[in-house]
Amino acid sequence: MRFVLSPLLYFRRNPGKTLPMAFVIVLAVALVASVVSIVDSIDQTVYTLYGYNRYLTGLTPRNALTIDPQVIAKVRRLPDLGLLSSTHSYQTLVKTIFGKMPFPIFGLDAEGRRTLMDRCHVRLAAGRLPAEGAPETVLSDDVAQNLGLKIGNIVFRPDSEDSYAPVPMRLVGLLHGPVWLGLTSKSFVDTYSPFTYTGYLAFAKSPRLADQRRLDEEIAGAVKNGQARVWRYAGLVRETKSALANLYLILDLVVGIIVFTISFLCGLLSNIYFTQRLAEIATLSAIGYSRSFLLWRTVGETALLCVFGWGFGSVVTIGLLWLLRWVAMTPRGLLLDPLDTGAYTFTLPLPIAIVGFALVTIWLRLSTLDPVSIIERRG
Repeated sequence: MRFVLSPLLYFRRNPGKTLPMAFVIVLAVALVASVVSIVDSIDQTVYTLYGYNRYLTGLTPRNALTIDPQVIAKVRRLPDLGLLSSTHSYQTLVKTIFGKMPFPIFGLDAEGRRTLMDRCHVRLAAGRLPAEGAPETVLSDDVAQNLGLKIGNIVFRPDSEDSYAPVPMRLVGLLHGPVWLGLTSKSFVDTYSPFTYTGYLAFAKSPRLADQRRLDEEIAGAVKNGQARVWRYAGLVRETKSALANLYLILDLVVGIIVFTISFLCGLLSNIYFTQRLAEIATLSAIGYSRSFLLWRTVGETALLCVFGWGFGSVVTIGLLWLLRWVAMTPRGLLLDPLDTGAYTFTLPLPIAIVGFALVTIWLRLSTLDPVSIIERRG
């Protein structure tokens, strides 16, 4: 008898009715998760492109080309400061999913380059580091791929709009790590750059992120806004969230519309399929099964269908996003995470809402069920 009342029995006997509903759920999960993953790649791009800010505190001049020496002297006296490295930089533009974004090429001395690479967990993957005073640079391998460059190619040119330098600069090495970096020698930039705009990178005494965040606060307290701009990782996170707030609001509305529409559709399908089974339901009710049991049995069938559709939809989405990443994103140096857990979290309201719609519609039908009249009509 348990086998007869099993929710799985309806699936085995009626694949023509259950598979279309499961297919709708699979498509809805794939749609929501794919859209959210692509939008989340904006965050991923920003935190990878400027992720070095997690491991340092930046200082740039305001209302001048250099920072007042008295301000720098005050920063050097801070207790948590390990290294304050002067930097004179170029920049290029990298392509992202939302347009071109500026990417700095830090001109640092040997100690500054070594410290920055160590703190960012970046290593030299191919080639060599720039020679001191030479027109050479190294880039993260993803940045080089984004720009279509290989070792030996010219990165900066005097006639380039996106990658300007007074003299041509050649790519001599590739870096690899969790964040993107571009490095050259400060002595070369000092010699050839027509600009004297000089900033500083401040590193804590230890590589612990908690120590770097404490140094962030110390520098922010010691330097007035009119004297220099303090670049902190907390500021990067805040500005990113603020810039993307409206985009995520639109995303929430789109996801909400999709969830409501698909849930309403699946709820109607559940009600239609339930109506087609009235004879079965009436018979079970007539032989003594309570309406609450019949309700939860039918809702259990819908829940199992949703679990299957959500699980299979997630697998399909991962496969599609891996294909998209391999075919379209990676060759262009763009970022996409097929295993973004936040994207699949956005799909969880879908099966919950479908079960909720089914629960309400079926309960309304069961509340007016008259098993005797149904059996008489069928007889």
